[in-house]
Amino acid sequence: MIVLVVGHVTEIRQTDENPPAGARFITADQIAETLARGAMPAIVLSPLSGPGFDAITIAQTLNDAGFRGVFYASTRPLPDPGLVTREVQRVAPDLVFDLLLPQDLAWFMRSVRR
Repeated sequence: MIVLVVGHVTEIRQTDENPPAGARFITADQIAETLARGAMPAIVLSPLSGPGFDAITIAQTLNDAGFRGVFYASTRPLPDPGLVTREVQRVAPDLVFDLLLPQDLAWFMRSVRR
């Protein structure tokens, strides 16, 4: 399974464990090019926001590139997570999107290693 990790997902980089073998780390600017080369990941993971991007711009880029898979954004607890989810679904309705809290991200990374 290929997991495309966009930007600097701190929770992954700070673990003592190695990332899953299928994890590919890229910048937000490399998404369209990576997908155009035929790398269709099962999952895309990014921080909710980073230098020059946020989950909305990532979702738009994925949508424009024809990606129709799962997109997770890692974040700390938010006062209204539904607001973010609705906005991502508005700009990229064909994506399966959800937010991952740090404890969810740790579980996710362990599960994709299996």
